[in-house]
Amino acid sequence: QPYRGFVSDGVAHVRARVLERPRVEAAAEGLRIDALIYANLMRWVVLDIAGVEVTVSVGDATVTAVSDQDGFVRAKVPVGDIGPGWHAVGFSARDRDGAKITASGRVVVPDPASQIGVITDIDDTILTTGMTEGLRSIRRTLLRDAHGRRPVPGMPSLYRGLARGTGGRPEATFFYVSASPWNLYDMLVQFLQLRGFPRGPLFLTDWRPGPLESGEGKENPGHKRARIRRILDAYPEMSFVLIGDNGEADEQIYAEFLKSDPDRVVAAMVRSVQGVPGRRARKVDKLPARPRRVLTCSDTLHMANVAQHLGLVDELTVEEVQTEMGVRL
Repeated sequence: QPYRGFVSDGVAHVRARVLERPRVEAAAEGLRIDALIYANLMRWVVLDIAGVEVTVSVGDATVTAVSDQDGFVRAKVPVGDIGPGWHAVGFSARDRDGAKITASGRVVVPDPASQIGVITDIDDTILTTGMTEGLRSIRRTLLRDAHGRRPVPGMPSLYRGLARGTGGRPEATFFYVSASPWNLYDMLVQFLQLRGFPRGPLFLTDWRPGPLESGEGKENPGHKRARIRRILDAYPEMSFVLIGDNGEADEQIYAEFLKSDPDRVVAAMVRSVQGVPGRRARKVDKLPARPRRVLTCSDTLHMANVAQHLGLVDELTVEEVQTEMGVRL
């Protein structure tokens, strides 16, 4: 199972996972309810394979890595000075019978001329999950695939606008950082594609029963902080927009980065999961060019108005968000 990676300082950071069962294939038109439940359950009981030697290739550069105890393969491939955009990654290994197994993935090189990157949460920021709703959240996980999952209204248009920016600059690169487990990777990637979100690497967690551990592949309270720090350090010449929601710890984490990296964070915005849309809530107060506080927005249109005020998106983006949300002002 290849995962999207990234390139910094001439090195491709590549990740994949070796599984005993084939990964759950995303259906083009969705699945019947029985097949859907089976596919969703299989994501949680899939068996990892440790100790498998995997050859990883990017262009003419090739390295070999071995899957760890959880089946994860992490490789750093020296690719040198390759151009901006997405580049193919090849994976190959041998199964128990000696047959060659291959897979293909991709890594991204952000365009330095863009100067802007976006680091965003997923759950309840762009994807309606209801993580605080208990059984409803579990039901969504088991009974819906990517076709049945709904984006937060207006977010696809807003993110396309943030990618496009203003003034004809190259497209901004998106980084999706979430506490969601790697088990949901294929569903999340298909969801992003179906709903028209910009492509980008995903930084997820290795969820499994039992106590939390501190290893890189395990979920821990500092997961999101560590991943954001890794992205900031990978691209010291870029500035970033941080986007999340106030349902969990995004607000606190983003405030820490506003304080520690004031020259790197252009803006930090969180959507209020309890927000009530309305004209007054969507008004934009006077803001400095680089706000030093986390901006809490009532809904996506409010967020789009703030982003336009800060020069991050154009007027067309605000109109597209408004149209997608079906809002009349």
